Amino acid sequence: MTAFGTAPALAALAALAGMGILLARALWPRKDAETLEHTHDDLPLDHPHVAGRRTHSHPFVIDDLHRHWRRP
Repeated sequence: MTAFGTAPALAALAALAGMGILLARALWPRKDAETLEHTHDDLPLDHPHVAGRRTHSHPFVIDDLHRHWRRP
């Protein structure tokens, strides 16, 4: 901005933002599932979340029980 002025700096930032949008559209999965089947090997079977079944599915959520989602 100091060397070329405000307008070229803003144009460069706008171009970078546009490239970021295009890259995100190209790389983001088109059909990202809302629910994923997964297991909790670290929880006991009597834990309320698993209710006796290790494998289950529910809407996407990041919390203490789901720190990350494994992709199918």
